[in-house]
Amino acid sequence: MRTYTKSRTVSRLAIFFLLLLTKMASAQVTTSALGGKIISDKNEDLIGVTVVATNVPTGIKRGTATEPDGRFTIPNLAPGGPYTVTVTYVGYKEQTINNVFLTLGNTTRLNFVLAAEAQALNEVVITGNTQATKTGAGTNVGREQLQQLPTISRSIQDFTRLDPRNSNNSFAGSSFRYNNITLDGAVNNDAIGFSPSLGGQGGSSGLPGGSARSNPISLDAIQEIQASVAPYDVKLGNFTGGSINAVTRSGTNDFHGSVYGYGRNQAITGRSIDGNSTKIGSSYHDYQTGFRLGGPIIQNKLFFFVNGEIARRTEPQFYGAGQPNSPVTTDLAQQIAAKLNRYSIRNADGTLGTASYNVGDYGDYNIYANSNKIFGRIDWNLNDKTSIALRHNFIKAEATNLERSGSLFKFGSQDFTQNNIQNSTVLEVKSNFSSRFANNLILGYTNIHDYRNLIGGQGNLYPSVR
Repeated sequence: MRTYTKSRTVSRLAIFFLLLLTKMASAQVTTSALGGKIISDKNEDLIGVTVVATNVPTGIKRGTATEPDGRFTIPNLAPGGPYTVTVTYVGYKEQTINNVFLTLGNTTRLNFVLAAEAQALNEVVITGNTQATKTGAGTNVGREQLQQLPTISRSIQDFTRLDPRNSNNSFAGSSFRYNNITLDGAVNNDAIGFSPSLGGQGGSSGLPGGSARSNPISLDAIQEIQASVAPYDVKLGNFTGGSINAVTRSGTNDFHGSVYGYGRNQAITGRSIDGNSTKIGSSYHDYQTGFRLGGPIIQNKLFFFVNGEIARRTEPQFYGAGQPNSPVTTDLAQQIAAKLNRYSIRNADGTLGTASYNVGDYGDYNIYANSNKIFGRIDWNLNDKTSIALRHNFIKAEATNLERSGSLFKFGSQDFTQNNIQNSTVLEVKSNFSSRFANNLILGYTNIHDYRNLIGGQGNLYPSVR
């Protein structure tokens, strides 16, 4: 009986750890890797060759040694670069390859042929695979592409659409709500489902803050974006649509930064639907401005990066009373407003009285979407084996939400303000213990507060008039 009890206890522990590993496997990738094979000029596999990859901007070094078959892997490397890879072995000439760039979630392959120290060679051949080894169908968008490619809303979705399997944020025909979106390995989905089907302001669908037409992070804080559809990497999971994975920028040994501003208004977008540029269209504008700054606190050891951004958008609502294609004429809207402005009610004591209800604007009307974003990150190179990153992202956004169409008219009193406040903190510890063992620990905490305020105050609750 004791034996059975112990066996059952062991089985329960095994099941527990399997479940734990399954849950951990749903975390997303935040790193890159470097791998390859080293042989001699006589086509012999070389064991114990020292391979060191140096991140040139930060000076951080990570190394390993080749296995008996001459192969090596250096995991937990920061995406991007450039890296300098140096290969050394007793009795053989040292070889170095510069300007190696790594992509998020992929392994870049480099193969070396070492010549004997005493042997004089006219040419040294180093072969490298610039196309990183992928773990399934997917698309990577690096920093250069983020800076050079056109974008309308400066959002993550403006770049994941580069994947041919993506149509309006739907991967392989699945709803965008089945995607899994992570920032620095921490889940960043619209868990409550407030995000509208098209994301309100273009590009925000499926992300926290979509209800307030805001993006969850400034584009200037992003280092690289990865979109995967059918990966076979066990570290990617928790989705049936697409896996959208982004990592943020970090500081380097050189101070770098920028001040930026983007925007458009009625002069760029054109006239209003009735051709009158001063009546409605002149109220439209969409601006984003901010800054970023990164640099060293301690050279080769401790780095910082900060980013701040504000966004301001105002847009007119067409189909006002009396406007082209509106379902309501100005006279009808005035009659409704006048009728409800003073009507009879029965008081608590049974006597008759009057009350008034302001139905709100029925002509020209503007809605807005404003947001403030602050991002900060600290990177600490603890030693040659371990590095630690801590970052925090704060967003405060609000937007008004009156909508009209050619078949639906709403008075201004039906407008409301949608508020969104986000705080997200992520701690990541990357360790390369040996040539065979490495660890990547990610701890994240995200708090999202979505709430609404009625225009005119919570006490003025009246039936909808439309």
